[in-house]
Formats: sequence, C-alpha cells, structure tokens
Amino acid sequence: SSGINAEYGVYYNSTGYAEPIRILFAMAGIDFTDKRLAGKSEAKDALQASPGGCIPTLSVDGVVFCQSLAISRYLGNMTGVAGSTPQDKLLIDMFVETLYDLIAKYNEVVKETDPSVKEKKKNLAYDTYFPTHLGFLEAMLPQDKPFILGDKV
Repeated sequence: SSGINAEYGVYYNSTGYAEPIRILFAMAGIDFTDKRLAGKSEAKDALQASPGGCIPTLSVDGVVFCQSLAISRYLGNMTGVAGSTPQDKLLIDMFVETLYDLIAKYNEVVKETDPSVKEKKKNLAYDTYFPTHLGFLEAMLPQDKPFILGDKV
C-alpha cells in the first residue's frame, strides 16, 4: 500500500482545484476516494475538519493535510512527475502558479455579485488579464515538445 488515502471535498460536483490531484492519482495508478460534498452542511463539516480550514484534503497515514498546491507537489514528488532537479521543480511550480493566478482571476469574476462591477471585472479579465497570462504560459512551453519538461510528464 502507498499509505496514501485521499478524500476530497468540493462544494459542487465540479473539477476545480482538486482536479490536478485526481489526475496525479490516476497517472500513478493509485486508488483514492473522491468524495464530493453534497451540500453546504457537508462543506461546513469538511472545512472544520481541515487543518487549514480549506478543501481539498489529503490523508496520509491518518494525518490530514490541505491546500491543493501542497498536495499536488507532494503527489508529484511521490509519483515521480515533479521534476528530477530543483530547476525542473521550479519551472513546474512557476507554470502551475501562473495557471492558478488565472483560475483566481476567473473566480473573482464569477463570484462578483454586483452586476455592473462583474461586467467591468469580466471585460478587464477577458480583454487584458487572460490573454496576457495565457501568453506567459505559452511562452513557458517548449516549442517542439508536448510537456513543460519536454518529453517528460
């Protein structure tokens, strides 16, 4: 056994921040429990049980951890896809954190409740922020290779 038991809590039945974790488990062939939260009551319980008050969580040998990027880095190291050198790991982290900046900006737009403010945020994000940051991500990719580290996942 790997000693890894993952249990996710997600407000909705969606991908979100837990999806890269699911992908890492699947790539490594590690069985895991994918628990989707059924409603606000379950979400509240999961958040209270989390050491950092956030989800998703990962349980390793009975110890619960949270923070999606920390969990992803851990699984990347455990499964051998985190990069083999400190510079590889830095490149991967730079790419992933830039991607998470895009997700955070998207969430900021989606969660805005004032319609006029939402429209302004949406226009700014779609006209400026997203194209610029997608360009950053594209520039980080090797020209002739399929992955951030070339031929290596």
